[in-house]
Amino acid sequence: MEALFPARLNRPYQHARRFLHLLSPARFMQRPTHNRLHVRDARDAHTVFEAVRLGLLRPVTRRLNEVERSMYITSGAMFVWEESDDDLGLKRWTDGRVWSQSRMREPYLFYDERLPSDEAPTTDHPSRPSGNTFRFVEGRTKSVPTSPAYSHFERSEHHPLGLVKQAYSAWVLENPEVKPRKWHLTAYFTYADLPQIPTIDQDPMLRGVIVPMGVYRSGKARSRNSDAGMGTSPPSSPSLYVQGPAGPSVPSQTSASVTADSSTPLPSLPAVPFDPRMPRRVHDPPRPAEDRRLIHLLNLGHKG
Repeated sequence: MEALFPARLNRPYQHARRFLHLLSPARFMQRPTHNRLHVRDARDAHTVFEAVRLGLLRPVTRRLNEVERSMYITSGAMFVWEESDDDLGLKRWTDGRVWSQSRMREPYLFYDERLPSDEAPTTDHPSRPSGNTFRFVEGRTKSVPTSPAYSHFERSEHHPLGLVKQAYSAWVLENPEVKPRKWHLTAYFTYADLPQIPTIDQDPMLRGVIVPMGVYRSGKARSRNSDAGMGTSPPSSPSLYVQGPAGPSVPSQTSASVTADSSTPLPSLPAVPFDPRMPRRVHDPPRPAEDRRLIHLLNLGHKG
């Protein structure tokens, strides 16, 4: 065999194998931006966005394939992605699962996974949560911090047993001169696992991230098309709402000129003498000369 296939003839095959290894899916696998994290409000989402902007976390840059979906669409996983009309980018998020219509629980949208075992509740068998699975919600005390996820559970007609998808979006305004970018956050959890998922303050890296003022503006809006299109129109004038670190934004030149003009004192009106014999009317228009002559003649006749 060595004589039939010398080493020099095998070199192209070896190079091809090395090239295919470099292009293997494992080297370009899209992984979650964070493996296990529960976000509770807009500030939590902005903290994750800021960690991505600083390079501490890695965003997703393309749609997940079937292998990545089966591996990483799990409870606790979180993905950050930028909305783009480019063919190579992400226009909307897809995960290959069937979801309910969106439910707004400020400031997030929630979707319940539709499982094959789901059926409409009947009178004999009403839909009710499993006592072992959801006891943490039913017996929740005031010491447990509130979260839109818990609110979604309590306000749902039927308590979801499968995955729940949590979505948020924001405009990223790094520079008033640059067009804002639309970032999305998509997270997954189950209510059985939710109490064990860490929050921002329990993450050693994220709890030290400081979110600058004016960089992130919520882009939420109701949408039935998964969690894309949550406020599809970019802000028309970033300079009107971007705030500096020192405090409120500086008023525009137009508003400043109006303020200056309004501070100028107006001229005072002439004083009107008070006569008790005259009706209490001010600024009566002057009568025409003919009217005054007729009134004078009538007064003379009355005296006579």
